[in-house]
Amino acid sequence: MITPIILAAIWLPRWTTRLRVRLAVIWLLMAAAQQDFAGDADWTAARTEVHFAYSKAMFVDVNENDAKAAMKVYTQNIGDENGIYVYDQPDLPDGTNAIARLLEQKKADVLILTAEEFFALEKLGLEGPLLLSKVQNAYTEDYLLLARTDSTISQVEDLTGRSLIVASDARNSLASAWLEVLCREHGLGPAAGVLARIAHHSKTTQVVLPVFFRKMDACIVTRAGWEVMCELNPQLKKQLRVIAVSPPLVPTLTCFRSGFTDSFKEKIIKAVDLSSVKPEFKQLMALFKTDSLVRQPLSALEGTRTFISTYQQLRAGTNQIKIAAAESGSAPGGSEGSAK
Repeated sequence: MITPIILAAIWLPRWTTRLRVRLAVIWLLMAAAQQDFAGDADWTAARTEVHFAYSKAMFVDVNENDAKAAMKVYTQNIGDENGIYVYDQPDLPDGTNAIARLLEQKKADVLILTAEEFFALEKLGLEGPLLLSKVQNAYTEDYLLLARTDSTISQVEDLTGRSLIVASDARNSLASAWLEVLCREHGLGPAAGVLARIAHHSKTTQVVLPVFFRKMDACIVTRAGWEVMCELNPQLKKQLRVIAVSPPLVPTLTCFRSGFTDSFKEKIIKAVDLSSVKPEFKQLMALFKTDSLVRQPLSALEGTRTFISTYQQLRAGTNQIKIAAAESGSAPGGSEGSAK
């Protein structure tokens, strides 16, 4: 509440009286504006440095200095696009504990995470709307289990005692979890006890080609990565076949720390969208192996949430899913025929 100012009724020169009246009016207007701004969460947020945090899991086999340089330029562009005060030194936390500390200290406002990290930290105050990365016009990924057409691997059970290589970049952040679900759902037990050897590589070419040249028995890659490789080398599609396909999953996302108003979040999203045409955006998206970002509600994660829950329950041994259910395609890890 603003307390009115009562001017003393004493004789003053006319010019002095006018000046004091003008100053009083200006003071009243400023006080009213300050009171309005104090109650405006958007204005308060806009005048506070917005901190971006990029999980280190987003940069597999990427030079950390290159990642930091790309993040810094990109976040500065986002601030410049909409007059948002962006802290010019984005954090690169390594693991959920480090991210949790930033959240507790309110030093992470916009977070770029893997889906597993999001679900692990959601209760600490993470919320939507989300920005999801798109590859080939899809923000979800299908993981494919591949083997040579002339091998004796024609079903998941045939993996016993074999070697397998898994793609391990950010887009493949759920590939190992899917392998674990696949093995357990088919009654084989933990993947480490099923396969004689499990290797990882961040480059799709170094995952597929060892199978093509018979150095490894099978591999897991994204459908998008596999299709690109087949376009470049059609012989691959003739020599390798799909053994199993995952449900569509969201591997990575951008979310908000709770506490910001919806309108301010929209300002951030708009600024990201405006920045998407700039070279700095394309540089960062190249590091993420992503084409673009698309706004989605939190409900876009429901399928992935169900998958992660199944994975965690299977690992804990609390969810006994029958093989028949998996074979019917009603549970994660269906056959090629159930894929999109």
